[in-house]
Amino acid sequence: MIRLGYRARLAAGHAIVLAVTLGLSVVVLDWTVRRIILDQFDAALLHAAQSVGAEIDEEGPTSPVEALSTKPVRRLLWTFRPIIQVVDARGGIVTLLGSHVPLQLDPPQLKKVMGRGKIAFQTVTTADSKLLRVAALRASHGGQAYAVEVAHPLDDIELVLQRIRWLLAAATLAILIAIVATDLALTRQVLRPIDAIVRQARRLNDASLAEPLPHPGEPGELARLVETLNAMLARIHDSVEAQRRFTADAAHELRSPLTRLRTEIEVTLRRPRDAAEYRATLATTLEEIERLGAVAESLLILARLDAGEGRAAVTGTHRLSTIVEAIVGRFEPLATSRGLALRIAPHATDALVEAAPGIVDVVVGNVLDNAVKFSPPGGTIDVDITGTPYEICVTVSDMGPGIPEDELPRVFQRFFRGKSPRAMGASGVGLGLAIAQTLVQRQRGAIDIDSKPGSGTTVTIRLPAVSDGS
Repeated sequence: MIRLGYRARLAAGHAIVLAVTLGLSVVVLDWTVRRIILDQFDAALLHAAQSVGAEIDEEGPTSPVEALSTKPVRRLLWTFRPIIQVVDARGGIVTLLGSHVPLQLDPPQLKKVMGRGKIAFQTVTTADSKLLRVAALRASHGGQAYAVEVAHPLDDIELVLQRIRWLLAAATLAILIAIVATDLALTRQVLRPIDAIVRQARRLNDASLAEPLPHPGEPGELARLVETLNAMLARIHDSVEAQRRFTADAAHELRSPLTRLRTEIEVTLRRPRDAAEYRATLATTLEEIERLGAVAESLLILARLDAGEGRAAVTGTHRLSTIVEAIVGRFEPLATSRGLALRIAPHATDALVEAAPGIVDVVVGNVLDNAVKFSPPGGTIDVDITGTPYEICVTVSDMGPGIPEDELPRVFQRFFRGKSPRAMGASGVGLGLAIAQTLVQRQRGAIDIDSKPGSGTTVTIRLPAVSDGS
């Protein structure tokens, strides 16, 4: 089965609709022209019949036969060449001129003429299969009623109508061809921008996703389609670029520990060493392995988030203060070992959140881990919970060195570790805040950072609140 393209289907559809419309118009026009010509022909026949009837009605001639021998009737026979037949009340033929084949008017028509004096028109077929148009009216002579029938062959009219039909058919075909050709040209012109879009789209690859599809230049449906496609391509390009950077950063983060492991082991194996040196090498190796494990675990979490698995199943509403208190309690031993005071302020809100406890644990845990990691000994980390009927906030403030202003917009980027003193001594992989932000956004929340060098850092986690009656 041949499948036509959109352009061919559009042209074919227009052609079919146009052909049907023109065909119906031609049929109506043919019927109208035929009716007009036949009416004019009937008027001529009626005029001839009235002329003959007037001669019969004259009292001068002794019979209808003599009346048909008058000069007006002979002139009519010479110019119009009709068939004239006069019949009496019984249907008998009184006289017949112009043909040797009698006219056969239907009895009901003849009765209408003779009985009620009506004028009748009828198309009859003669014995030799000729079509005749007949006009009949009543005349009287010497007290006797007669039917005057004047007929004429329809050959000339049919010839004229046939020529008109051929002319209409030729004109219709010419109009159809012209309109279809114009339609194809206009369709080609209209679809030309789409062809350009298709050509450009076929050339797209990872390296050319940033090239926008050609804009048609005029507002309209096609322009909106192109703008939508370009916006989609831009998002795809950004996603591909982010994935490419993520892959490169991940490879770098994995390569560095592996390189250090290899170097450490190669140096250790160059000569025999005592147990203490081997123990030190194994301790360093264990640290690198733990770092590799942290990188792998973070990458796995991000991969699941990117695959849409970050929307953890909600197991109901939970009191946020209870979850945060448990997290703070888990971090207190670590903070104490580093000489830090980890405090949670008395909270005036017991608002509920509709989020899985595991998600809140990861988000708040990552923020607290950074606060403990970057706070100097003797510092204080404050955790506060505030809220409104619509939003509940968890604020974590530390007394660390702060984040430079130029690095602040990038702290949520994956694998970002700044060059500030705060970051230089960090042992993380630069994925904690990226994971936290992604999880919070999946819960229709937000996470903000306010920090200045030398003034510490404050991280605010905002989550939608749920009322107790919901």
